[in-house]
Amino acid sequence: MLAVTRTAALSGIEGISVKVEVDSGPGLPSFNVIGLGDTAVKEAADRVRSAIVNSGFEYPRGRVTVNLSPAWIHKKGSHYDLSMAVGVLAAQGRIGIKDTEGKAFVGELALGGQVRGVKGILPMISGLMGQINEIYLPEENCREAVLAAAGLGIRIAGVRNLAETVDMLTGKSPVRYRTERDVQLYGNEVQDLTGKKSDDSHIDFADVKGHWAAKEAIVTAVAGGHSLLMIGPPGTGKTMLARRIPTILPEMTPEEQLETSMIYSLIGRLSSQRPIIKERPFRQVSRRTSPAALLGGGYEPLPGEISLACNGILFMDEFLEADRAQIELLRKPMEEKKITIIRRSKPYTFPAKFTLAAAANPCRCGYLGDPDHQCTCSQTEIDRYRSKLSGPICERIDMCIEISRVNYKALTEAESADSAEMRKRVTAARDIQRERFKSLTFDTNAMMDEKHIEEFCSLGPKERKFMKKAYEKYSLSPRRYHKILKLARTAADLQECRDIEICHLATALNYTRFFGGEQT
Repeated sequence: MLAVTRTAALSGIEGISVKVEVDSGPGLPSFNVIGLGDTAVKEAADRVRSAIVNSGFEYPRGRVTVNLSPAWIHKKGSHYDLSMAVGVLAAQGRIGIKDTEGKAFVGELALGGQVRGVKGILPMISGLMGQINEIYLPEENCREAVLAAAGLGIRIAGVRNLAETVDMLTGKSPVRYRTERDVQLYGNEVQDLTGKKSDDSHIDFADVKGHWAAKEAIVTAVAGGHSLLMIGPPGTGKTMLARRIPTILPEMTPEEQLETSMIYSLIGRLSSQRPIIKERPFRQVSRRTSPAALLGGGYEPLPGEISLACNGILFMDEFLEADRAQIELLRKPMEEKKITIIRRSKPYTFPAKFTLAAAANPCRCGYLGDPDHQCTCSQTEIDRYRSKLSGPICERIDMCIEISRVNYKALTEAESADSAEMRKRVTAARDIQRERFKSLTFDTNAMMDEKHIEEFCSLGPKERKFMKKAYEKYSLSPRRYHKILKLARTAADLQECRDIEICHLATALNYTRFFGGEQT
């Protein structure tokens, strides 16, 4: 007898609906899984057999063939177990064929029949959208699934073991559907666990004395989603400033929460206590971070640090201490906002909507241009050090600011802009941008292309004359010219100005300082 159930496969960050076709018939006892599955899928035979027997059901004595369709998609993981077991019992007549229609099953089976939690629930639900009405999955994954299925018309049923699943399908016991109310009962716990680390909960920009210009630049960068490079001698506060950026990041939209949570779900970073990411991620990498850890990779590719920073900040300290090849890895993700990895002639795509924040010394010894210390680098060493920041990378970094040592008066002053005040300004500017781009697919100034710049960054006669002079004097490239206009648009938004004025253009132009590039 043939029975068909449904589950989902994962291809990168994408969920794909999979039909599980189970045929039970006469023949020598065997359990064969076909459909391009990995070792974990093949091993499902023993788990399913033991789970069925230990749950009190009769296991078929003949041949059982399980086909995972479409067969051309590579399938990995143990989450197919529950769907296979339900299919086997349906093929025996223990469950009615109609009882499984419009339903999907996801979960790993223990030998005793318990249903264990799995990774990647969020993208799986996304892939099943429009094809099912209900999904049966482990209790451990319910809160994550409920938040993902909200508004999609998919009901979430939590199950603890195979016997309970069968009873629900056959009507012997009521189906325990999980709702948003079940998640809200633990809302405070979720809120606390999705954001900052407890070690960082006390940090605030008020701790940073002086550096008013740097704080203003950081506000501009965060408000418009612009990439930022901070250059200065050791000990001037570059890392201290960067680590406080999360305290002024605006709240994530529901769409951003879901997109970022799907990435963390894929690598198993979500749990019943942390079902969704509600705070923008802040990921820090170093020069020792490998290309695979940065971009993602593996036999079955998983996302790297760039994707884990999606809708948040990727901070790279000691930027120019890294190899040039490592720095160049950032080029395509910064421009395309996605990462594509090819494995077995098949592309795996992960989102990369991150904002780069980097910190670097001006030279290898770190004291070039420092009035209080003498630089010990030769010109050759300085040129070699700066050459790591190529022209194409420079063109993709929006802002560059110099961080100098604060004087004694600034260091001992009590008053300093705090994170709450800075975040309020960032949020107000983001609200303006969200309203401006409400009919488009993005919501920050940094994402504008040439067509949108022409529409939203129009200049008056005086402003055009100013930019013409700057363009010719500093030999700006067209790409840099457009970045200055986007920065000026953000500066105007922070001051709640409808039109871009010369002061906004001057501010944006002042942020355009790069190694090996134009000096303004």
